[in-house]
Amino acid sequence: MTMRNAILPLAAALAVTAAPAAAQDYDAPDMDAAPETLPLADMADDMRDPERQRDMALMLQTMTEVLLDLPIAPLAKAAADMAGEKAEEIDPDLTLRKVAPDAGRLSEEVAVVVPRAMQAMGGLAEGLSEMTPALRDMARRMREALPKD
Repeated sequence: MTMRNAILPLAAALAVTAAPAAAQDYDAPDMDAAPETLPLADMADDMRDPERQRDMALMLQTMTEVLLDLPIAPLAKAAADMAGEKAEEIDPDLTLRKVAPDAGRLSEEVAVVVPRAMQAMGGLAEGLSEMTPALRDMARRMREALPKD
């Protein structure tokens, strides 16, 4: 099995595993609410919180380690079934860690990259929060300027 063929099952497993964890703390904003009630400023603070960054990095490191040790065969079979193809015979004990021994470095990289990414997303959220009134005003002016038809 090539590494490229292993990526699809890993991505599928990550999506299935991570989606509920990521969604459990999310409350969708009321887009008709006043700009100051949208959660962008709160999200910016949350993303910049070093403790939150550390917790997220640890969670993602743990998920990475678990995924590296998952058997590939069932995931590859499921991916082949979804694609309507016949799965190749794969050693039932084969894992991504065995296929790509250097993949173990992934969790170390997660520890470095996740806090940086969260810091950047916090800055973006803060910028968007500050721009929201101007963007809404621009949208209002565009609606007024465009023909009614």
